[in-house]
Amino acid sequence: MLNQSVLFIALRYIKGSKKQRFATFVATLATLGIAIGVCALVVVSSIMQGLQERLKENILSDCPHVVVKAKASDIPFLLNIKHVNALVPFVEGQAMIQYGSNISMVTLQANQTDSLYVSHRYASTIGLTTHRSSQTNKDDNILDLQYCIKMPHVDKAGYSYGSQFNLTKGRYELALNYTNFMSFNMDGTNSDNKVRLISTQNARYTPFGLTPIQRNFKVVDVIESIDKSNAPIVVGEYDDVRKFFRISHEDTYFRLFLCDPFAVDEVAEILATKFEFTDWRSRYGDFFKAVGLEKVSMTIMLCLIVLVAAFNILSSLTMVVSSRVSEIAILKTLGMNNISLLNVFLLVGMSASFIGSLIGLLLGVPLAFNAQAILNVLGISIMQGELPVIIDFDNILAIVVMCWLVALLCTLYPAYYASKSDPTKHLASS
Repeated sequence: MLNQSVLFIALRYIKGSKKQRFATFVATLATLGIAIGVCALVVVSSIMQGLQERLKENILSDCPHVVVKAKASDIPFLLNIKHVNALVPFVEGQAMIQYGSNISMVTLQANQTDSLYVSHRYASTIGLTTHRSSQTNKDDNILDLQYCIKMPHVDKAGYSYGSQFNLTKGRYELALNYTNFMSFNMDGTNSDNKVRLISTQNARYTPFGLTPIQRNFKVVDVIESIDKSNAPIVVGEYDDVRKFFRISHEDTYFRLFLCDPFAVDEVAEILATKFEFTDWRSRYGDFFKAVGLEKVSMTIMLCLIVLVAAFNILSSLTMVVSSRVSEIAILKTLGMNNISLLNVFLLVGMSASFIGSLIGLLLGVPLAFNAQAILNVLGISIMQGELPVIIDFDNILAIVVMCWLVALLCTLYPAYYASKSDPTKHLASS
């Protein structure tokens, strides 16, 4: 514990004197530098976090988090995996889509929307009271471990299961991606928009050679999520898509919904021991790596502001110590030990970090929340809609702790030098 004499002396040194105006000026610059650095880190990290979450929501809500090839008897095991909220029977394949003279590559997907299996853990979270269903499986063990409900668009807890469409079985209806819809120049008022899907998956040999699968689909809806990949997602009815790809009922795939798509690494480690699977990283992994790298790069660049300010702490504290060597000698003569002197100058050096980080937080949090309003006043438009901002208190805590640690490293040597100074030498010279 710090005694009163240590605090009193540290406060006197922090206040400074007329003879040490330059050291006080340098310490003030260090405080302002840390405040600016913390403010910039809070604002930028909050906006980058918000952008990352919006991209995750817009892109990964329709993209399957994990697709597993498994049997119905494996459903309990899959639902008991940590981070897995639910699963649904699923089918997916690559196809070419043709509309007039336009041809494009697409990923055709379908969920069995009336068979969403929800784990007990997640069912209790969303307050699900639906009775267990026996419409799909008769295995008592399976029915005892999850609920089977109709797939909602958004559940009671606000979790989104992606775009859902009312597609009629047997009519080969299709929800087309907005990217394809615009590139094909389709007429939105035309209720008879038809496209042809062509796939070589499970193609058969005929007397004319290998014949791809072809079928006309009627476009009845549009997927409005972001999809800039080479093969945008289009959605069909589950049984129709299975027939189109000629997938037998022995081959069953399940789409896993995770509480956080970024937790896929932990899920993949468990699945790798038993199942064949793919996850969203094969489709968007490089994109989100680039987003994460951009976030890290911005953070490192802004941390340099704090680092420069910390060097100013080193300079100001060194000047304070060198100008007060005789006072340090007197304090030692009066009985102050090395630990107390070390604490005095640690407090003097760290004061700039404490005050600067506090000012930075008081400025940064309101600026982050009002970033969109400030941009509107300046006439700057970064993106459509409201700028997403997420204040992550773990990030703020990490920023403050980082500032304190850097300041502590720059304070240690001058404070240690002051505590180890020889009082007889400095008293004699004075």
